[in-house]
Amino acid sequence: MRTQRFQQVFTRVRSSFTGFTPGQRAVTVIAIVVAIIGGIVFFNYVSRPAMAPLYAQPLSQSDASAVMQSLNGRGVRTELNAEGTVIQVPRDQAPRLRLDLAAEGLPASINQQDGYALVENAPMTTSDAQQRVLIKRATEGELKKSIETIEAVQSANVQLALPEPDVFVRDQAPTTAAVMIQPRPNQALTGGQVEAITHLVSSSVPKLSPNNVTVTDSTGKLLSAQGISGSGMSEQRVAQQGAYQSGISSQIQGLLDKTVGPGNSTVAVRADLDFSNTKEWTNEYIQPQAGAPPLQTDTTRELYNGTGQTPVGGVLGPDNIPVSNVNAGASNSEYEKTGEKSINPYGTRQSYRDGTAGQVQRLNVSVLLDSRTTGATPLGPIQAAVCGAAGINAERGDVCSVAKIPFDTAAAQAAAASAAEAEAQARQDELIQLAKNIGLGLLLLLALLIGFRTNRKRTRTVEIGELQSVDGPMLPELPGAPGAAAIEAGPSGHPAEFELDSDDALRVLEATPVDPQSQARVEARAEISKLVEENPDEVARLLRGWITERS
Repeated sequence: MRTQRFQQVFTRVRSSFTGFTPGQRAVTVIAIVVAIIGGIVFFNYVSRPAMAPLYAQPLSQSDASAVMQSLNGRGVRTELNAEGTVIQVPRDQAPRLRLDLAAEGLPASINQQDGYALVENAPMTTSDAQQRVLIKRATEGELKKSIETIEAVQSANVQLALPEPDVFVRDQAPTTAAVMIQPRPNQALTGGQVEAITHLVSSSVPKLSPNNVTVTDSTGKLLSAQGISGSGMSEQRVAQQGAYQSGISSQIQGLLDKTVGPGNSTVAVRADLDFSNTKEWTNEYIQPQAGAPPLQTDTTRELYNGTGQTPVGGVLGPDNIPVSNVNAGASNSEYEKTGEKSINPYGTRQSYRDGTAGQVQRLNVSVLLDSRTTGATPLGPIQAAVCGAAGINAERGDVCSVAKIPFDTAAAQAAAASAAEAEAQARQDELIQLAKNIGLGLLLLLALLIGFRTNRKRTRTVEIGELQSVDGPMLPELPGAPGAAAIEAGPSGHPAEFELDSDDALRVLEATPVDPQSQARVEARAEISKLVEENPDEVARLLRGWITERS
């Protein structure tokens, strides 16, 4: 039963397809092919499992190769990113695959002991020297992991040089560090990232200055080293200097455009900025006012008075024998000492100044005016206005110059002509493109019109032959007419005229009642005839289908 139905359906489809026009066949075939391709794509999309990264961190090339080889041996569906460092597997299989790969020791760079795991697994019998080495390796491993989390870094290697402390050495060697960076493919480290790596390493190691951190990449390019300022800081300084110069230049240019007109002046600004950080402490002593009483006065006096014998003695002689004083005898002695100490009310002022980096050391401003348009304009007011707008400080050594020279407008005219030519060419290209689009639209419309006229249903004239006479009651004879008189046509094709013999009015003939079924059959025949006249191809196709089904 099903086979017969299938054959009937197949026969209908084949007969319908056979009755199509060539254009309809082509459209049908294309629609079927597109439907099949769309179904295949949709089936593949629906049947594709949800993918997830096998590991959060990108793998090295060696680890990725080993992991891919193991997964391919297991028959697991995998996908790689453009760089070949991120492996994606079905989401529901990712946890089990991580455990299986870990049992195989993959990936080697993740499963190896690194960082503080070295210290945690150290035995109890480790000596001090071994502990220092383990701590050094652990610090290097942790720094390596931290640096590899940066977006543009694929892998990193950190080496620390930690001098051993010695109490008998006054000047010890400084702590240094070296960092080797391997950037990701088609990526490069920015100056800010290099500066961040430098400060990250210096902040993680005691007594390590950022100037003692050397950063290089895998190509041997030196990114940061001692005596070389960080590229990130250099970029910031250049950007700050450029922003300051652009601000001053735009202010002066706006002032000149309103004064001498746009295009009649040009401004050049050169600013030297001091990016050093300075700290200054100042102690200032303030003298008291005249006549002000002292804050504190201390007076001391010592007085001695009494009698006594003058001590015997004298000046040493040539043989170091003292010469006796013949006038020695009793005498009166007096001693008096007076001292005074005053604390005056003077003041002390202490100030602290922290010099911010980026202070202006020197500023040079040069202004040129077009002498052909500003010949009568005095330079004095313009120079004063420019110096005031730029903030020129003569004590600082700033220079502000304004001069008049004829401008060379050949380059500007050539640029304007080139711009006008480019604009005209662009306008012409737009017109050509518009004409192409209009022509394409007209061709498409013409093709549609031709296709419509070709596929339009044509009307055919069907010969039905001579009509046979229908047997039935004849029209009744007219009153007063002799027998069954026929109505003959006149010579010109019009009906012949006749006169009634009596003046009686024509009697109304009662119509025979019409059968509803007969009326329906008549209407059906009329509709079928109309359909045959308008769509003969469709009627023929329908009849062939009926004949095929009955056969």
